[in-house]
Amino acid sequence: MIDDMAKVTVTLYMEEDDKDALQKLADAEERSLSQMAVLILKRAIKKAEDEGKI
Repeated sequence: MIDDMAKVTVTLYMEEDDKDALQKLADAEERSLSQMAVLILKRAIKKAEDEGKI
């Protein structure tokens, strides 16, 4: 499947402990920090859509 959606840069600020935990999770799943963050956000968006919140 070809992804026709443009990629954008998003800057976010988070606690260092949360960033470290996210990095550990990404490492455990052999993903980059960015890939892990996107995956988690997509899951949250899908859940919100399924619940009719968005």
